[in-house]
Amino acid sequence: MQASLHPELQPGKAKVVRWYKEPWVWLVVGGPAIVVVASLYTGFLAYHGADKVVAQDYYRQGLMINTNIRHDANARDRHMSADMIFERNSGRISIHVKSDVELPDSLQLSVAESGSDTGVNEIIHRGTLKRTSPGIYQLTYLPPSEQAFQDSKLWHVKIEAPDWRLTGDWADPMHARLQLKAIN
Repeated sequence: MQASLHPELQPGKAKVVRWYKEPWVWLVVGGPAIVVVASLYTGFLAYHGADKVVAQDYYRQGLMINTNIRHDANARDRHMSADMIFERNSGRISIHVKSDVELPDSLQLSVAESGSDTGVNEIIHRGTLKRTSPGIYQLTYLPPSEQAFQDSKLWHVKIEAPDWRLTGDWADPMHARLQLKAIN
């Protein structure tokens, strides 16, 4: 009687191992495969979540730069400035102008409001100015909600006429005074 050998030790029979069961194949192919998948995912995120670097109306904004510089120079030459106070109880903004120039009928407020789920939103409000006495104007501003009242951290205010403008950034408008002036 012949002793039977273990099947792996029998002559002429080689052990067949499938390629996908070999650990070295996964070490060699797995790294680059993970990198390819990660780069495709990163490209997807970059394409769909990209910020717009250039404004839609960049050409018009570029043309307006010279006009804005000229308007600021006119306001500086006239020694124009204004103080703004927000009256929280009445929702009015009082504007005291330190110049003999009449203000236009409207005012533009660009309000940056922070929201918990949306980040920071910019909302542009336009309002009608009412002259109450020489150099004193009022604007009624009612925010969309009481929460917007609390979240309004920075307002960009611009009073603009055909040949001059006054601008200023109003940090914490509920508690502070703003001085508008021509940009240097």
